[in-house]
Amino acid sequence: MLEKETKIFETKLSELIKTDAGKFVLIKDESICGTYVAIADALSAGYEKFKTQSFFVRQIVPIQQPMNFANNYLLH
Repeated sequence: MLEKETKIFETKLSELIKTDAGKFVLIKDESICGTYVAIADALSAGYEKFKTQSFFVRQIVPIQQPMNFANNYLLH
């Protein structure tokens, strides 16, 4: 799950660090949909745009730490 998004993130990480270090990136399929200062903003944008579909949010930092979130739409 999210293999395409993970690959895009890894491919674009060095560019993103130069322009948006510390922010959070929202990726769906093979598209970067935006960067956000707060993780809550990135998640809100993802839920609003993609509803029940999967999407990828990750902080733009050189060393990555695993993060897992469940889509609240799937819990209802």
